[in-house]
Amino acid sequence: MTQVSTPARHNPVPHSPEQREALQAAWRALRETQPRLRIRNAAEQLGVSELALLLTEPEDKVVRLQPAFTEIYPSLSLLGRIMTLARNDEVVHETTGQMSKFSVMEGGRMGLCLGEIDLRVFFSHWGHACAVTEAGPKGPRHSLQMFDHSGQAVHKVYATDGTDMQAWEALVARFRAAEQRPPLTLQSAPVFQRKPSLPDPQPLREDWAAITDVHQFHDMLQRHGLDRLTALEQVGEPWARQVAPDSVENVLTSVAEIGTPIMAFVGNRGIVQIYTGQVHRLLRTGEWFNVLDPHFNLHMRTAEMKQLWVVRRPSEDGDITSLDAFNAAGELVLSLFGERKPGKAELPAWRDLLAQIETAP
Repeated sequence: MTQVSTPARHNPVPHSPEQREALQAAWRALRETQPRLRIRNAAEQLGVSELALLLTEPEDKVVRLQPAFTEIYPSLSLLGRIMTLARNDEVVHETTGQMSKFSVMEGGRMGLCLGEIDLRVFFSHWGHACAVTEAGPKGPRHSLQMFDHSGQAVHKVYATDGTDMQAWEALVARFRAAEQRPPLTLQSAPVFQRKPSLPDPQPLREDWAAITDVHQFHDMLQRHGLDRLTALEQVGEPWARQVAPDSVENVLTSVAEIGTPIMAFVGNRGIVQIYTGQVHRLLRTGEWFNVLDPHFNLHMRTAEMKQLWVVRRPSEDGDITSLDAFNAAGELVLSLFGERKPGKAELPAWRDLLAQIETAP
């Protein structure tokens, strides 16, 4: 779920008391007229980053942390049960559990966590961190929020009833930044750009058929200079076919009914978060289609998933099939797989289900 981006520009954050007060007043006015407005949407309406909006709050509510991400994330295993949230504009992915051992790799550029909390982290895109305390229906709600270099949120960690709050407070104190409201200059958010099609797709088809592991897929795209959606359009059948726009909702409804466990991948340029297991409680609320299970929530603006594709990748364990959803810009926003372990074949029930999906007209 990586992005291709244009060169970044700079976007100053309001840092004088007068600037912060003006922005905070505008935010307050928005909340009075739209009490359920999320900070991400408020920031968009006000033309600022989410981080800039947060930093208008007093220091007892928003504590700026050192950007020591490769130390903060291994420390999350000390907190007990937490809820982690990764999202893009179309999909929100929430998992609750105990953070297992977090591994930092490639000189601090990447991170990996397996277990109840399952993460693939790209630290090179991370820039800022805050500890946030906000009012909630059951009392104060505590979170750790990570932002990219443009001030967009890439990942959030929330305290739960099972969180060790003494360990939480110790972590915040340990990583508290010396300067809480310094002048900051943020880069502008990268803009995703599609790659041009290949003049001859046959070499792509040959390379695709030669894949022996799904993790080779990204390197293959880079060799051919393709984004994921352009590659699907060019490789065509039998490896990729565009399917009906209601396929995500229909597939999740089916796996809930028959009990087929899945893997749900959601992310942005800074992280991919994964859930593995069954889904049970599904609910449509307006534009959102939701999975609302005790330890996993998935919220999808299905109308904003403009293209859906069933994708097959060869491997030494047989073909691996996914349902991939793309937004209007052509960015991947959600991938669904059947549950699978390395060395194991794909679940027949999952493969059969995707084979039955109607091809897009």
